[in-house]
Amino acid sequence: MTSDVYSRLSKAYMDGMESAFLPEILELFLSEPEARFLLSLPGTIDDVASKLGEERAAVTKTLEEFYKRGFVLRKESTDGMVYALVNDLLDFLLHDKLVFDRLSDAGLKNHFLDLCNELFEKELSQHPSLSELAVPRARVIPVEKMIPMKWGEVLPLEKISTVLESATVIAQTECTCRVMARNCDNPTDVCIIFNDFANIFIDRGVAQKITKEEAISILEKCEELGLVHSLNNSDSTGLEFLCNCCTCCCMVLRGMALMGKEDICFKSRYLSKPNSEKCTACGICVDRCQFDAISIKNDKAIIDEDKCFGCGLCASGCPEEAIELVCVRDHAHITDNLSEEPDNQIETLMIMKKLP
Repeated sequence: MTSDVYSRLSKAYMDGMESAFLPEILELFLSEPEARFLLSLPGTIDDVASKLGEERAAVTKTLEEFYKRGFVLRKESTDGMVYALVNDLLDFLLHDKLVFDRLSDAGLKNHFLDLCNELFEKELSQHPSLSELAVPRARVIPVEKMIPMKWGEVLPLEKISTVLESATVIAQTECTCRVMARNCDNPTDVCIIFNDFANIFIDRGVAQKITKEEAISILEKCEELGLVHSLNNSDSTGLEFLCNCCTCCCMVLRGMALMGKEDICFKSRYLSKPNSEKCTACGICVDRCQFDAISIKNDKAIIDEDKCFGCGLCASGCPEEAIELVCVRDHAHITDNLSEEPDNQIETLMIMKKLP
């Protein structure tokens, strides 16, 4: 039976919500003394040392180890370095394949991933932080070469090249969605992260800094594989990630399907439009569409406009160039709040609530 300390720590990570799965996940990676240590957060090194009655040097070493392992984040303050639990624990654990080295065998590793998957599907996808979003968490960004480049029509935040230019730091890391879900054979090392978010993962040793050109190469590879690009769409965290994923694994796209809520992820401003004269009904567009928005009827491709997300993968894969993207939504559809990185990006990832 899972110790009460893991249940209390689970509630701290889940904003007071009970979980049937997170306590066991925590027990796989943390000893009971380690879990009790984490329950002393948030606080400075001196705060934690005072609470636990331990030497400052030992507390510093332990906190830094937890930071590297993905259980906590830290920030500078006038009182010294402050440490707190991370508010997106699965994301921080699953980016790091080295975390699996702490598990003794393949069966235990798969059990851990199964627990993560159930935690997401049965609990996190129903949590108010995901199901009651004022602003959708992500937005599909179309394949750039497929966007009709009319003067004044294309916005900066729907051009991947402009997004990459605006980033101060770009890094490559594991796709937590596919690492966890294991529902397809697409590559896992294609998640692109930016700025403060990237610096955290680079500092922890679970991401590598890359150039804009290397990022474009990753994106081109993903387009060939038929993976959807989506950009974070938050109004508070700034430019954070560019996901290259699929509806069978992606936490956002799969979460949308699980919950039946399309507003978890915004569509692009575009819609696919087949040219019936050029279409040969080869079916490649049907295979490439992640949203089941295309079918073949009377030997022609037909678009279900309600299902189409305007990603452009059907158009980029069409050998006859028989599909184009057309703009169907005005400029107000695209938020401009990711054009400047906010000062509090790290703070948004830290749980600063004092535990009872």
